[in-house]
Amino acid sequence: MKEKMQPTFLKGVFLILLMGSLIQCSPKVASSFSEEEWAALPADGPNLSTFTGIFCSSGATVSELYAATEFQRFFREFTGKELPIDSSESKIGKTILIGPEAAAKVGLGKNINKLGEEGFNIDISKNQIAIYGGQPRGTLYGVYEFFEKYCGVRFLTKDHTFYPEEGKNKNFRIKGQNYSYVPPFTFRSSHYGETLQNPSFAAKLRTNAVKGDEKFGGITGYIRVSHNVSNLVPPSIYGEEHPEYYALVNGRREVSMHGGGPQLCLTNKDVLDIVTEATLEAIEKDPTRKNFNVAQMDNGSYCTCESCAALDAQEESHAGTMISFVNAVAERVEKKHPEVLIGTYAYEYTRKPPKTIRPRDNVMLMLCSIECCNFHAIDDPTCTLNEEFSKDMDDWNKIAKNIFIWNYNVNFRGYLLPFPNLQSIGKNVEYFANNSGRGVFMQAAGNGFSTELSDLRNYVISRCLWKPGRDSWQETIDFCRMHYKEAAEPIIDYLSYYHNLIEKEKRHPGLFSTEAPLCLNAESVNQIDSFFKEALSLAKSEEVRTRVEKASLCVYRAKLSVATMNLTYENGLCKPSLKDTEGSLLDTYTDLCAKYHVIMDNEYVKTETYLENMRKIFSGMKAVKLENNYWSLVVLPESNAKVVEMTYKPTDRNVVQPTRAFDRFRFEEWVREGDGPKPDGILGYEIVEQSPTKVIIALTTKDGSRIVRTISLEGDGIHFETSLKSKIDRTFNFFVHPEYNAGSGSLDPQEVGVYVKANHWLQVNQGWENAKPTDKTNSIMKEGLKGGSFAYYNQKSGFGVEQRFKPGTFENLNLFWSPERVQINLEMTPNVKKLKAGQEANYAYAIHYLDKAPPMNN
Repeated sequence: MKEKMQPTFLKGVFLILLMGSLIQCSPKVASSFSEEEWAALPADGPNLSTFTGIFCSSGATVSELYAATEFQRFFREFTGKELPIDSSESKIGKTILIGPEAAAKVGLGKNINKLGEEGFNIDISKNQIAIYGGQPRGTLYGVYEFFEKYCGVRFLTKDHTFYPEEGKNKNFRIKGQNYSYVPPFTFRSSHYGETLQNPSFAAKLRTNAVKGDEKFGGITGYIRVSHNVSNLVPPSIYGEEHPEYYALVNGRREVSMHGGGPQLCLTNKDVLDIVTEATLEAIEKDPTRKNFNVAQMDNGSYCTCESCAALDAQEESHAGTMISFVNAVAERVEKKHPEVLIGTYAYEYTRKPPKTIRPRDNVMLMLCSIECCNFHAIDDPTCTLNEEFSKDMDDWNKIAKNIFIWNYNVNFRGYLLPFPNLQSIGKNVEYFANNSGRGVFMQAAGNGFSTELSDLRNYVISRCLWKPGRDSWQETIDFCRMHYKEAAEPIIDYLSYYHNLIEKEKRHPGLFSTEAPLCLNAESVNQIDSFFKEALSLAKSEEVRTRVEKASLCVYRAKLSVATMNLTYENGLCKPSLKDTEGSLLDTYTDLCAKYHVIMDNEYVKTETYLENMRKIFSGMKAVKLENNYWSLVVLPESNAKVVEMTYKPTDRNVVQPTRAFDRFRFEEWVREGDGPKPDGILGYEIVEQSPTKVIIALTTKDGSRIVRTISLEGDGIHFETSLKSKIDRTFNFFVHPEYNAGSGSLDPQEVGVYVKANHWLQVNQGWENAKPTDKTNSIMKEGLKGGSFAYYNQKSGFGVEQRFKPGTFENLNLFWSPERVQINLEMTPNVKKLKAGQEANYAYAIHYLDKAPPMNN
């Protein structure tokens, strides 16, 4: 769609136009004219109305010919004048020259080799405007840059190109003179469905990782690093005969693992041979690619065999084994393909650089910011959460030649929930550019459409990637005013209010944020709702109203989250406590999702599934309430047997984490291998037996195995027992995931303590400076397996929970702590067992309320 500019806004657009090359634009940081600088520019540039045609040589590439037609189209929309395209060798007059061969006709283009694949020159004289660049994309990108820079055109969405005073610029006189630009990032990806499914729009935004027709100039030869080592050594081929090829985890070789597959034993020489051979075969099949990947799988189950552990200990990082292995592959590949890079991650357990090992020059490192706060810029000195990443980036910069970035710009827990990172996007991109980043993958909702402000975000991210140094907040405001027109100000007010709220509450939301770190509650969501209602009331056309309505999806999704935070039990059912005005909320959201093709609610859950689950919640879910003198407990058999209430009656305190929407987990038990309940799936148990203090529920899995859970109140304890009787040969591998109310968001270990019992009680978090578990706690957690207790206690609030189990029945304790959610998870992994058909295994534990901290002196 095309939009006319409001006259009063024309001046504002020009104020943000980027500086022409009276000086050349820096490859690191883009600049823009101030009002005074713009007014001082010479006004004697060529008048567009005087140009008579477009010349593009008959020998031009497909992309350059397309660039000529794109110039013709935008020129017509901008000025109202049609310019013919001439590819003959006729005399060049008052002409637009497109492509290096055309530019050569007037003696230009001698520096073309310096422009790479995407750089370009815009040369402006009285009689010609020449736009030419490197191949294959430079000239096309130069055309888009010309209309943005000199004419104020903006490519907002795939169906909305913004033209200042559309069709009324015949006498428009160009300000500014020659301009040259080579983008600093060789790889740029704004990972939204709106771009990934629209290659022509991706080309306009100059994101170069979306494959399309040849006329769009192709894509960069680099691909992002992917989790693939398990694919290079497939367990289906090697797992049975060579388990030693795979990581030793908890004393056994893992050949099956979540996160795509098992990690490898990286000090095994046979593994090196297999991976190298697989990599060389891949290179032969795709010789145009610039990097091939040897990268860890998406789980933390690295190898702990004697050899791997020794190298990691020597290097003081698990990147020790990873970089050593990748270097060895790269050295062998270099002999046949010296131009190829071998890509790998610096991700989670490999993010910290090794102490002495250096990546080879033909190694490509993709540094991932998954642990970072999204609200604050990565180099913001006030954000302690980002300090470690900044340090790691500095250290990798000292030793690595090819650093690419994997940055996160989405909430994986809720694609449509409000997300406050629009002020930090530009700062982060500039930080990456100024710290030797060669390419940036900005991960967002790539497998979805119409996610939270996705049109706005895609535009802002793409512009910042193209020219690092742009202010993402200013780009946000500009988009709103051009796209939402008369309804823009309330949306800008919403964004200001929300970002200010996060700052005021001192939150650090990340990419797995629930409602608490996002400051989403009844009060804030009502305020956000008022902004969108005002915006809708101001819309003067159906076109603008539709745009605002699409943007408002985020507030409806937030309303649903808030509505399901607190469930009410009554007569065997649990349902949200809704106000009268919220009765149609789910129906309205359902209709909007259908209208705007919202296909994914989060990274893994389809909108269809989410809505189906919400309908069950709103209509009331079958619930079991157990009660004695000590406890009141509510279980939802049909929703993975979640425990949604665990109230200790003497204090009337519910110890289950309360401040999150119901569609997430709470207190559950999951199957890690084989059929059964999974974190992102809902399965229903049937009630086998029930009494006021005990319930037995069961689930038959797809493979015919039977899971039975027994929950009973026995005195002041809650007892859980889970068994699996296998129908086929399968692994008994479960995970206990209890989410508890921490009582406060304090980081002070003297206020909130976490404990395990060995020969005596040990405090896990003693001496922590923040609530982030580290490898140093692992040995302490292992000690807790001996004594059979795992607990937390809040000194200030005066309560806690202890989980008791028989020593020897669990093989791992895991602590998850989120102060912003006011949440502590005391997670446990029962002993993993291989079962033959017909065999049975089980585990059990009990929960007790603590009214005082575990004694530390016995």
